[in-house]
Amino acid sequence: MLGASVTINPYYDALDPNYCHAYSYQVNGSYYTVSSEDVSVAYAAMTTGGSTIDYYIFTLTPSKTGFYSFSTQLCWYENRMYGTSGQITVTYLINVVDVKSISIPSSISLCLDDTYTFLPAITDVGATTTFTWLSSNTSVATIDSNGTICATGLGTTIITCTAHNGVYAQCEVTVNPVMVSGITLNEIEADLTVGERLQLEAMVVPENTTDKSVTWSSTNEAVAVVSESGMVTAVGSGTCQIKATANDGSGKTASCLLTVEKNNKLTVTDMTQCSGGRGVLNVLLSDEETIMGFQFDLQLPAGVNVAENEGKLLAQLTGNAVNTHSISSTKISEGLYRFIVTPQGSRAISNTSGDGMTITIDVADDLAVGTYDMTIKDIEMTVRKAGNVYEDIHPKNSTATLTVTEAMMGDVNGDGRVSVTDVISMNSFILEEEPAQFIRKVADLNGDGKITITDMVQVIDIILGR
Repeated sequence: MLGASVTINPYYDALDPNYCHAYSYQVNGSYYTVSSEDVSVAYAAMTTGGSTIDYYIFTLTPSKTGFYSFSTQLCWYENRMYGTSGQITVTYLINVVDVKSISIPSSISLCLDDTYTFLPAITDVGATTTFTWLSSNTSVATIDSNGTICATGLGTTIITCTAHNGVYAQCEVTVNPVMVSGITLNEIEADLTVGERLQLEAMVVPENTTDKSVTWSSTNEAVAVVSESGMVTAVGSGTCQIKATANDGSGKTASCLLTVEKNNKLTVTDMTQCSGGRGVLNVLLSDEETIMGFQFDLQLPAGVNVAENEGKLLAQLTGNAVNTHSISSTKISEGLYRFIVTPQGSRAISNTSGDGMTITIDVADDLAVGTYDMTIKDIEMTVRKAGNVYEDIHPKNSTATLTVTEAMMGDVNGDGRVSVTDVISMNSFILEEEPAQFIRKVADLNGDGKITITDMVQVIDIILGR
């Protein structure tokens, strides 16, 4: 190739002790004796198998393309005395070809973090070269000396490939974002009741997706609405799809089938009580339809029990249900109780908010301070439809938190402070009226094992700061 060098090693293998000598050479018919701008000469000799091989190294550096005819005249002597014993002419034909054009793709598209290696093609037969590489915008893509490009940012850049003689080719490289190939949700099907909420989460693939954000939507906002963060709120009975759509334009979506029922359920409320205390667990009925009756099982943690009076579980209806319904209850097993509410005649429970029932709970003296779950489950409810048609429904379980705290002497109702309410509760207890909330171990202030008027006086002293 033009600008490079070619090495020629003509040699003559003479019998020892003959010596070989090149006294002239020619390039394209022009003779030279020592050196020229086209040829440089170096002498070397090596000994092989006892014979001396003398040879010359001719290095040609062409100054233009085309054909070169290179000849050397070699002669040898029988000894070091002058006199030629013989000679030989060796001729070489050299075709010098240079790079005139380079071919690389005119444009390519990559995704962020992709790599690509260029393989330049030289159309000139016999021509060889070395390449240098350049990226016009290294914030979009970088390229190394081997022609390997790495996409580092979104946008476009021009890659230039240059041969040793300045011939070059260019490629426009466009780096695109990594698109979403799929979306999965943490829930694909869910049942809610009116007013309940559900947090949906969308996971997109591949992991290196450029834009992982999604837009949430509901196919029926009369059934459920969804926030920008995927929080679903049930607002009416029916079914709908909650959809997550990729924001990168890939068109990928995922959905959750949501079924919403009316809020025909019992809700058990949280409560706080001291260890050794007695408190009231509220079970509220949200009756959007005509409720005829219901039943449920109450699951309590170890150390918590439903209080009893003369072998009967302490539970009673509240609101207008007191006049229209009655309760049957039983202890099924340790920590599990069943309650059945039935109508007196054919009357339904009033639709007044807050109707339901209360259950008196005893907390064991040795129950550790902490939080515990109380769950009403296996709920069955009978509703009356138009035309006196009855339907059984099965609302979801409801769980409340029982927070057990340290008992405070004198705080017999377990509300965290000593007040006149505690005095009234002690008075009721002494009169054997069984107050609903009463902690016996903090009521015996003098420690005599009995709760009497003396203990009540001491509570009054605590209130008065004496």
